[in-house]
Amino acid sequence: MPTVLLLGAAVLVLLVALVLLVKGRSVRRSAASFRDRAVTATATVVGLEAKDLSLGAEPDTRYFPRVSYVPAGAAEPVEAQTLTDVPAPPPRVGDTLEVAYDPEHHDRVDVLATEDRVEGAGRTWFVLASLTALVAVGIAAAWLLLVFIVWTS
Repeated sequence: MPTVLLLGAAVLVLLVALVLLVKGRSVRRSAASFRDRAVTATATVVGLEAKDLSLGAEPDTRYFPRVSYVPAGAAEPVEAQTLTDVPAPPPRVGDTLEVAYDPEHHDRVDVLATEDRVEGAGRTWFVLASLTALVAVGIAAAWLLLVFIVWTS
């Protein structure tokens, strides 16, 4: 019975890792698709949101500008939060930025300076998938340990 439980748990955790990997690929494809159809515009920074990301002792502050821009063919400006942070140093309110926006969804805006960072899209999902796969391998290793040391004695 412990064999079925341990191996079943390892397979289940491995399936979760696979789902996380597929989600990461989906996010990366979505980011690449956004870049393929994005239209560039000049936007004005109307606000700046600071987010502290910390994995260790020191927080890493990232800045996400809120921008106002006029999409192609529109008369009214659109205000939106950027999807990615801006490179340091962050812009000030009133500064202009080159942005890329989705012509179908004007609230999807990205800072043009981050255009080459599509490879970072989905990274969190890939890390979670790797860690989950490691847990699955750990469960399988525990099963092997029990088989060779405990149950064969």
